[in-house]
Amino acid sequence: MRKAALLAAVVLAATFSTTTTNAAGKKPDPAVAAQQNHAKFMQAAFNPYAASAKPAAPAKKVAKKGGKKKKKA
Repeated sequence: MRKAALLAAVVLAATFSTTTTNAAGKKPDPAVAAQQNHAKFMQAAFNPYAASAKPAAPAKKVAKKGGKKKKKA
C-alpha cells in the first residue's frame, strides 16, 4: 500500500512539475541575452570596421597578350 501511495505521489509531482517547467522555459533567459550582447560588444571593440566594411571585389582576369600564332608552311 505504501508503494502505491508513493507511486501516486511521484506521478502527481511529475505532472505538475512539467507544466511549471514549460511555463518557465518560455521566458527568455536574461543571462543568454547579456552574453550575446557582450559578445557583440567585444567583436565591435576588436574590429570596429567590420560593420561598415565591404567585401573586396573579385579579381579581374588578365587577358593574355600574344594573339594567334601563324603556322609556317
